[in-house]
Amino acid sequence: MVSPTVPLETGYKNTWGFAQLLEHIDIGILVLDLNLKVIDYCNAAFFEVLQDDQLCRNYQGLYDLFVRNIESLDDFDLAGRVAHQVTHRGRLYGHSVYKAASDYRCIFIRDITEKSRLESIAQAVNAMDNIGFIFSGIRHEIGNPLNSLKMALSVLKQNADNISTEMLQEYVDRGLVDIGRMEYLLKSLRTFTMYENVDLKDLHLVEFMGKFISLLERDCLSHGIRIKTRIPLDLAWVRIDERALHQALLNIFNNAADSLKDQASPEIVIRAEVRDQLVWLTIADNGCGISPEQRKHLFQPFNTSKADGNGLGLVITRKLLAMMNSSIEIESQPGAGTKVIIGLPIATQTKRQVEV
Repeated sequence: MVSPTVPLETGYKNTWGFAQLLEHIDIGILVLDLNLKVIDYCNAAFFEVLQDDQLCRNYQGLYDLFVRNIESLDDFDLAGRVAHQVTHRGRLYGHSVYKAASDYRCIFIRDITEKSRLESIAQAVNAMDNIGFIFSGIRHEIGNPLNSLKMALSVLKQNADNISTEMLQEYVDRGLVDIGRMEYLLKSLRTFTMYENVDLKDLHLVEFMGKFISLLERDCLSHGIRIKTRIPLDLAWVRIDERALHQALLNIFNNAADSLKDQASPEIVIRAEVRDQLVWLTIADNGCGISPEQRKHLFQPFNTSKADGNGLGLVITRKLLAMMNSSIEIESQPGAGTKVIIGLPIATQTKRQVEV
């Protein structure tokens, strides 16, 4: 029995239509045959994007530039589809790699040099806006351990002649703990930097969130905002860049705090759970919410409903999360608050334990 097939004429028209689309699209498309080590296909935009005729005809050069490092990753099937960046002849290219078949790799390429430059400027502006939000918390958190350390040193100085070894050890240990707290706070200031690349490491999310909340809690309480956490202590570790996650969450909390102005009982609730091989972190507020029209443009640059806002926070937040193979979704209704849901990749070691 012969299976029904598409008429030749119809099939021919569809093929012609797709070919025309690929030739007129402004994204460079490249297909490499790994078995024969040849360029199987490339569209016209590919030459315009790269502007390097010699490289465009060099299979090995293209493979080394766009594919080799990504294909060596353990989770290539997932990681390849994420946007990557590479520099060539002073230009910055964004690209994704797909396994079209066992021996073929399809690469989508765009020149993002100018886009990256503008985003870097926007990120710097956004970082400066956030400094005021976090400064009071950092000042208080540094002041406490500093005063404690000063007091311990004063006691040691006054009792230098007759202090016991046990007491000396106790005060030294206490001082080291205070110094550690200040070191973490100072490192957190490194958040306000440009991000060309992220440094992914396994991170204990419970510990990270505890330190992060301690930076903001005092400022939130001064505005009557309560922070509640619903994070299980045995939560899986995640693989992210600590500084980038710090910056992304700071943007989200900043927005939440703004939406809670004039609310009767303002609060922010943080939850976390493991689902579908990801850690889902949810930040929900009971603020004014977002209108359907505003939600359509949430991630567009310079789109904001704040009188003094710049509309860059969520744009940068999504960029930072994407660079860490993470996602962000926002659910909101006017008068019903806003819920931000972030999907974070589970650390490799934790993932192995879960599979076992």
